[in-house]
Amino acid sequence: MKINLPDDRVANMARFSLVRDMMTRVKDYPHYGAFDKDYFGSEHEGFPDTFTVDTAASLDWGLIDLAGRYIDNYFDEYVRDDGSILYRGPETGQYGRMLTLVAQYINYGGDPQVLLRRRSRIDGVTNLLLLLREKAKKLPPTDPAYGMIAGWSEADACLDADPPRYMQPYFSNSTEAARGFRDLGKVWEKIGKKTGNAELTSWGQRLFLESEELQKDIQTSISRSIIKSEGKPVLPSIAGVKEPFHVVVARDETDPQFRSYRAYMEMLFSGNLTKEQVRMVVDYRSNHHDIILGMPTAYGYSTTELAGFLSYGHGYGLIQHDMIREALLMMYSDMAHQYTRGTWTAPETRNVLIDRPAAPYCTPAQLVVSLMTRWLLVFEDPQSETLWLGKAVPRAWLEDGKSTSVSDAPTRWGRVGYLIESHMKARNITAKVQLPSAFPAVTKLRLRAPENAKIKSVILNGKSWTQFNPDEETITIPAGMSGTVHLTAQY
Repeated sequence: MKINLPDDRVANMARFSLVRDMMTRVKDYPHYGAFDKDYFGSEHEGFPDTFTVDTAASLDWGLIDLAGRYIDNYFDEYVRDDGSILYRGPETGQYGRMLTLVAQYINYGGDPQVLLRRRSRIDGVTNLLLLLREKAKKLPPTDPAYGMIAGWSEADACLDADPPRYMQPYFSNSTEAARGFRDLGKVWEKIGKKTGNAELTSWGQRLFLESEELQKDIQTSISRSIIKSEGKPVLPSIAGVKEPFHVVVARDETDPQFRSYRAYMEMLFSGNLTKEQVRMVVDYRSNHHDIILGMPTAYGYSTTELAGFLSYGHGYGLIQHDMIREALLMMYSDMAHQYTRGTWTAPETRNVLIDRPAAPYCTPAQLVVSLMTRWLLVFEDPQSETLWLGKAVPRAWLEDGKSTSVSDAPTRWGRVGYLIESHMKARNITAKVQLPSAFPAVTKLRLRAPENAKIKSVILNGKSWTQFNPDEETITIPAGMSGTVHLTAQY
């Protein structure tokens, strides 16, 4: 994917961060950091976040072959046939994320042989989650945690005094698994039908059905787990808890809700929460010192520790559900406060209080701007066959005389591109959208004009077009259109 943006700093930081991530690896072997033993040591190569975030960024930017090598390396070197990983402990939500990523690799044009070659270990991860799911279904059906996958949210639980205490039904474990089952199920079914493999086709269909059942149980569990705090509803990170995070962690900093920082961000990144649920999480965290300067924090209650290495998940949920102001604040705040001046190096976390040291550099934190830039430009709705172009573009980028372009961006429906040019002095913005043949998704082009200017009329390929929404600032291109689509929005 290539981009040309009015803000050179965003474009350069996004590209630079991809390169820095590649430089951190040794050939295809992952490393969480670059020089500090705590992060660069070989014992941390199997850390799931390094694999999942590196691979996600590579896929989103169209580096498909590179992502395939990362997948091949990780499942070969760091995953056992039973689904366990060579690391100090599991992160249960990341197991579901692994399944989503290998599916995305195929959907973006990757080689199916990579997955087939590593199928025993991909199945191992899948079966491990299914086993935990079956265990959760043995709870009484009225239990708020019924069907919710219990397990560690954070591998660092192994460092705590009582690790079994953290085997909890974090909602992130299930929301990530539900997406992984759905996405991988569709891919296995597609590969199975294409190769005439009835067993693989059936396996894919089973996973898709399991995803649907799990998603139903997630929504039931959430509805049973909502608690009140200060007169407002709170969605906790663990199914069935009786008190909110800011109460229990202030009283006991080792309470399992201490790990809410990871769980909340994975919940948002899964794409499986409703807009109301995401808003509930964001408002609650904002009102309790858990989001500062737009950045989510980590490691307890009121820590002022910006969680750079996980913040992309928070940003994904904001963009998905049209919380654009908050998403842009998070990205620019991350650029200003997480990355170092001059070298653009991102530590794992950084405290906003200047008398406290930052953590060492790590690749997931480094890639936040790369991921956010991709999503504000090209965003695939995880719940529908809808592609968004320019969904979260800053209004300043559409000031008169400015242009924004994207080319060769991979999506699960094929490669796309667009060019937006602003002529606001003449009261119009033009766009040229490039879609593959028989494009099956609905395309939403958003034009976030300066000063919230409203679209009055649209011309598409030389003809008057009525499929636009002034309040949403969108022009809809229906499924089935292909080739170059020329649009002019009049203001």
